[in-house]
Amino acid sequence: MATGFYTNTIFLEHDTGNHPENADRLRAIDQHLRYSGLLNKLEVRPGRAAEPKEIEMLHSKRHIDSVMEAIELGKKTLGTPDCVISAGTYGAALHAVGAVLDSVIQVADGKLDNAFCAVRPPGHHAEHDAAMGFCFFNNVAIAAEFLRKNCGYQRILIFDFDVHHGNGTQHLFEENAQVLYASTHQDPRTCYPGTGFTQENGFGSGKGFTLNFPMPPGTSDEKYLEFFHNRIIPQFEEFKPDFILLSAGFDGHVRDPLAMLDLTENCYREITKEMRTLAEKFANGRIVSLLEGGYALEALALSVEAHIQELLK
Repeated sequence: MATGFYTNTIFLEHDTGNHPENADRLRAIDQHLRYSGLLNKLEVRPGRAAEPKEIEMLHSKRHIDSVMEAIELGKKTLGTPDCVISAGTYGAALHAVGAVLDSVIQVADGKLDNAFCAVRPPGHHAEHDAAMGFCFFNNVAIAAEFLRKNCGYQRILIFDFDVHHGNGTQHLFEENAQVLYASTHQDPRTCYPGTGFTQENGFGSGKGFTLNFPMPPGTSDEKYLEFFHNRIIPQFEEFKPDFILLSAGFDGHVRDPLAMLDLTENCYREITKEMRTLAEKFANGRIVSLLEGGYALEALALSVEAHIQELLK
């Protein structure tokens, strides 16, 4: 078996111009993985487009239709100036969801050890009925719901290490005890989207199955990893996940322009190593990672390289 790498040129057709979340992000990753020789060690897959009914597992039909309708009307944004759209946005967004669904099926069936999905647009800010923060459909949340409803997994861990809190993912599962959503992110008093405080820990039967770990601006690798090993991993071990999904945002990097954490690619390497160890201990190695943020191109490429190197071991 092997590590899957899901990518497709359709993701480049989501044309956002000089917006921070643009097609050059995937080009930088692809070029670096080719140059390093790492791409030759991966099982490269194109993925597929999701069916609208698959997206309707967590998003309203009204929201799905609104993306397509906005494009047909020639609009430049959807709902917020952050969400730039173009003629290729709807197709790219459908394919992002479908590629992630393909990857979890392949890993669940034991045809791949694990996978990384280099997809865009990203997803973790997308709400049930709204696009937000560069995101249209919540790729990781739909994957978790698919695993829960179609594959019988009952202890799914979503670990989101993007520098911005995944408000959409949290809200979609905050009443669900079968999905543990955990996020490390920059202190929401200083960073978009202003959610993800420690006291946000779920409702009803989902109480305690949302874990937020805000980090102060300037957090270094050393401080992050000390907290990660001592405070976060023990809670993951207590949950005993049977499938792990990673919202892999690399915008906490010290060189990233959109936030103020001081992490490096070495931190992302250690995070991945520990999450793979956790997957091997509780989930028969089942782990799928998908791209969220990361806007300094060289730092993004180096971080993805470090991440994938650990998935390959």
